[in-house]
Amino acid sequence: WLGCRIVRGAMENQKIEDYYSEHSSTIFSEMLGEDENYQRLKKAKLAAEKALQNVISKEAWKQYLALDEIGNELECARYKAMYLAGAANCKKLEE
Repeated sequence: WLGCRIVRGAMENQKIEDYYSEHSSTIFSEMLGEDENYQRLKKAKLAAEKALQNVISKEAWKQYLALDEIGNELECARYKAMYLAGAANCKKLEE
């Protein structure tokens, strides 16, 4: 009985993770797409990057982009963890 419940729980967790994997590129952009503060910050970041690119060397710019990519990957991992934790909490509330 307990074994069936554990297997069922693992299958549900896999479904949640599969959904996230299939939709991860759109989940947060859909949530933030119309958020005015997010759009303002995004525009400010792009303007700051353009200004930075104009005053530093090409090599420094490449290094900045590499660092930004690492930061983006870390942020994606954090968002995934937050999404999965929220989904798990929701599932627990339903039980």
